Amino acid sequence: MLLADTGTRTATRVLAIYSLGGRLLVPADPVRSLTEVFDLGRFAHHIEATASLLPRVTATAGIEPGQFRLAAERFGVRVARITAALATTPRRDGLLFLDMELAGQPTAAEVAGFLYATWRRRSELRVGDTALLDWLADRLGLVRTGGNPLTFGQNLHQCVFAGGRLARGLLRRNRKAGTSSPDVISVVFRGTMSVKRGTDLGIRRPVALNNPGETMVAHGRGVSLIAGWTEPVENAFGVAAAGLVNAAAVVTRVRLQSFEALRVNEASAATSVPEIRALIADLSDRLDQLRLDLSFGIEAYADVVLIPELLVESYHSSLRRAAALAESMANTSRIVDRVAAVIDSRHALLSESVLAYTERRDKIFAGAIAIGSLLALPPTLLLAYFGTNSTNVNQHLSIFDVRHYGIAYLVAWLPFLALVGGAAVMRRRIQPRAPEWSGTDDS
Repeated sequence: MLLADTGTRTATRVLAIYSLGGRLLVPADPVRSLTEVFDLGRFAHHIEATASLLPRVTATAGIEPGQFRLAAERFGVRVARITAALATTPRRDGLLFLDMELAGQPTAAEVAGFLYATWRRRSELRVGDTALLDWLADRLGLVRTGGNPLTFGQNLHQCVFAGGRLARGLLRRNRKAGTSSPDVISVVFRGTMSVKRGTDLGIRRPVALNNPGETMVAHGRGVSLIAGWTEPVENAFGVAAAGLVNAAAVVTRVRLQSFEALRVNEASAATSVPEIRALIADLSDRLDQLRLDLSFGIEAYADVVLIPELLVESYHSSLRRAAALAESMANTSRIVDRVAAVIDSRHALLSESVLAYTERRDKIFAGAIAIGSLLALPPTLLLAYFGTNSTNVNQHLSIFDVRHYGIAYLVAWLPFLALVGGAAVMRRRIQPRAPEWSGTDDS
């Protein structure tokens, strides 16, 4: 029997996906696939096929609804069920999933207030008297690299799966194009925009996902309002949103680390060859990490083929355009290319420096040998002359008697002096010449 992708739910569900700061230390316990935590139905085999690229759940924890609060305040709506799941990507980027079911029949305005509180004041989310992330770190044993505590990142996405009266009202007023209903504007903008004008205000409504009266998907950059779909489809939308949340977080990190690499290069006082080599090795390692982040932290999640289904592709593509991920990825890639160019320039300067150093060293060594030879040969000839048993050599006179042995000294030294002088003249006369232009004449 074929299972439909459309359906209604009785309670409104909110799936909030938060990026976490820093790279996470993965515990020794085996990680789990997203399919073991979320019901993905017929999409499960796609998730399993690309599991090595997708976030993996490291731990989950149920939270007592009565203990979940924002600092000392309570939300305007009650939470009937809440589950937290921590996940890490292959690059050890952290994601927090808060899967919440709202009690009763909240209005669009109440849902918008809930979204605003869990967005703007997410750092104040608490379980009892303990900060949410501290409670999770203590419960699940997951901390940032270096022993730093868990922190919220800059990026998040909140998927609202409307149920009950809210869903019926949204589907009744769902239109193919034109204006958005006040409820849609209120939820998508978390209550921060006026709902009186009734225009779309940039809200995106993928055509393939909006069947008037039956299904609806409307989203902005940070909130998706969805109605009329079954839970496996909802969870597939959540997986797509999670990938883009992580990609946006990695874009920010790559840019910051690129600027840090440039700062390290500019602030470096390296002058010796070993120091420059150490600097280049450090910058090259940073560049390798940036390129890996580009490939497996951004590009992998910008690709719609992770879940090659029309429903998910339509949602993923629309959400990606709303987040301007393609432009951000292109700009970030160019920034990384600039870092690579700086490293190449440093390497070229080092190569030139090493080449110049080698040439100077070889010249000094060759010059020392030549000078030594020039200095050694004439005395050797003179000593050979004075060592001969000849009538020209007077054993009663000193060998430094220039008046008697001047001719011998002149014969021994004059050829070498003439050779050195001639070489110096020829060296001054030899000049580099530009090659003659061999182009043809146009006339």
